[in-house]
Amino acid sequence: MQLFNFKYSRTEMISFIIVCSIFPLYLSMFRYGVFGALVRLSDLLLLTLVAIKLLTTPKVFYNFAQVKIIPVWLYIGYILTNGVYNDNLSSSIKECIQLLWIMTYFIIASSYAKKNSRLFLELTIVFLIISATYTMLYHFSEGHLTRYKSANDGKYAFGLLSLLLLLKSSMFSDRQAFKVFLISLIPLFMSMERKGIFGVILIFILLGVIKLIKVKPSLGEMKLLLLSGFLIAGSMLYLFDISAYIDYKIYQSNFLDEGIALYTSNVHRENLLVNAYQIISEHPLLGVGSDQITYYMFDYYWDERLINGAHNFYLDMLVQYGTIGLLFLLTWSFYNMYSCYKSGLYHKELFLFYAYCIFVVTFMAVGQAVMLVFFMPFLNPNMFLNHD
Repeated sequence: MQLFNFKYSRTEMISFIIVCSIFPLYLSMFRYGVFGALVRLSDLLLLTLVAIKLLTTPKVFYNFAQVKIIPVWLYIGYILTNGVYNDNLSSSIKECIQLLWIMTYFIIASSYAKKNSRLFLELTIVFLIISATYTMLYHFSEGHLTRYKSANDGKYAFGLLSLLLLLKSSMFSDRQAFKVFLISLIPLFMSMERKGIFGVILIFILLGVIKLIKVKPSLGEMKLLLLSGFLIAGSMLYLFDISAYIDYKIYQSNFLDEGIALYTSNVHRENLLVNAYQIISEHPLLGVGSDQITYYMFDYYWDERLINGAHNFYLDMLVQYGTIGLLFLLTWSFYNMYSCYKSGLYHKELFLFYAYCIFVVTFMAVGQAVMLVFFMPFLNPNMFLNHD
């Protein structure tokens, strides 16, 4: 069977198609209520794929014991321990099941991307196009030509689609992919998904800077750049007097007009961040436990419709699992980036993909979708494997 100029057996190509469809279809509206539970098409496809791998190549599951996966197991252990400490074990178990779902998918996906990274990337783009198109058509049928807010997780497909088209055009000097990237900007801007729009603009600028430099910086230069960035950020925070600003915002939040906050996204989100900061101040080390942030938010609102997480992945993690949990996750993440850079096995575009995912989750509410976006470059860097 031949697809995109790649020849594989029929069974192998079908497996490739299934594995590449799961993540994009998760970011879609293909979900159904079955006996009171929400079932996604992507969940059914993953179960099918796991069954196929167990029957054909069960050795792929040995990858659960990879050295780079061991810290994730330790993180799962920490979440369970945190659940016992916070008397919230049931929610912690639920969170661990979601993490196992993500690990299972990316371990299988990584094995396919390792075989053929370009085919994996191209099929992922195809299914992101399908997901984004379905979301657009759904909103058109509802009379909404722009602002696709009814899509839930589906809105994230637009930014990822534009990003992967841009990175593909850069990796393979593919003019056709760049033309499609330019076209993809139309639905991206129509979606009015700000984090995706700003994320793509950021990567476009970074890619332009890299193209101008045309030199891969040494590891020492990379460390110097990172250290300089931290020093500049620290100096700015010191000069800005961030603590006084936060105190002012906390004082201001006492006079929140909940009627305005309910219909003004920026006002509501800023207030959620301020409230999350206050919760962290009271539980800095171990947090409040899985899924407990909304329970603690009850103390800050009369109108229950305003109760939500912080709409910031890092802040949500900090509230739920404390400084220990967030530092554990970030240390593992940055070590993975360092290992990939040191190996020299990957296209430079992988590090731009890291930058995009790290950036956009800053503005995403906690949930399985944000975990998928965050973990994707760390658990499946093989999508950018340089086979040359």
